[in-house]
Amino acid sequence: MKVITYARVSTDKQDLDIQREKLKAECIYKNYTIYQAFEDVGSGKSIVRKDFDRMWQYIVKFHKDIDALIIWKLDRIGRSLKDLIYISEELELKGIDLISISDNINTTTKEGRLFFHLLGAIAQYERELIIERTKLGIERAKKNGKICHRPRIELPMDEILRLRELGVPLTKIAERFNVSDVTIWKRLKEIEA
Repeated sequence: MKVITYARVSTDKQDLDIQREKLKAECIYKNYTIYQAFEDVGSGKSIVRKDFDRMWQYIVKFHKDIDALIIWKLDRIGRSLKDLIYISEELELKGIDLISISDNINTTTKEGRLFFHLLGAIAQYERELIIERTKLGIERAKKNGKICHRPRIELPMDEILRLRELGVPLTKIAERFNVSDVTIWKRLKEIEA
């Protein structure tokens, strides 16, 4: 199996060697070929994760040559459940499995795929609860005479689609157009629908 690896530590006082060794040992044990290794030093909350962004560009360009992305732990790539779901969905669309060694998650197995589907179902349920509560709050506010929306921001969707095809992360696109990454994500979903 041909794989790429990703490792991250939060500060430059921490050492990437442990993750490197674990990733390399797993690949040797399972007879995986490492095509490319990506590493970052910085908080998972940081918008700037240079090698993470490079990894996504690599995935977009070479996804047909990659079987899996291997990480030491889920929190190395995702800052939240929403991020993890998005990342796993993007990988799945490109035919790339996700293997997290210490979490014992491997989407090449039926159990690993089940786990991610359960995470997706929980995230969907949570989104629906939030939508329901928001609608109730808006109805109540409207009854009290309040205006409950911001004007829709016009965005150049052709340019945004072009940037996505180049593998530019949502956060970078959002920064460029001075909107949130959620706004970009929603607009892309509108086009897909």
